[in-house]
Amino acid sequence: MKRSILAAALASALVLSGCGADEDEEAKTAISDYLMKQQDNAQMISLEQGEADCISDGMVDGIGVDQLKEYGFLKEDGSVNESIETPEMSEADAKTMVDSMFDCTDVMTTMREELSKSMGEQPAEVQECFDEALTEEAVRTMLAANLSGDQEKAQQELLGPLMKCATGGATAPQSE
Repeated sequence: MKRSILAAALASALVLSGCGADEDEEAKTAISDYLMKQQDNAQMISLEQGEADCISDGMVDGIGVDQLKEYGFLKEDGSVNESIETPEMSEADAKTMVDSMFDCTDVMTTMREELSKSMGEQPAEVQECFDEALTEEAVRTMLAANLSGDQEKAQQELLGPLMKCATGGATAPQSE
């Protein structure tokens, strides 16, 4: 009798954990598909399928399906909420998402290429200022601040220094 109860309990645990794993896999697929679809709508996103899969794995594994639903990134049925602009996340979860992006893609190359395209020909001093301002630390901090709803910090960290470069106001400040 004890073995039957233990076997039933173990079987139940396996079934329940399998359900969570299915939900995680469905969320990963939904997020990956969404990221791939966004390439048609955004200029800066250029992902291979493996990169989109990697980002979605990092999001789901690092943040969790329930929390992604709470942020409104995922709907209750596990599909991506395409109407959400930018979910306001905790600082830790925003960092997790940014880390996933950096771990899976070459964010800095993409940022540099897009900045170069959008700015066109610039004097050497302006280009040097951009190069100094556009550091990985500044980009990570700006993206995480944006995702956690701290627009002021995002502005201070990267956008402000880049605007100063563009307007010739000053050279980029050195990171502390």
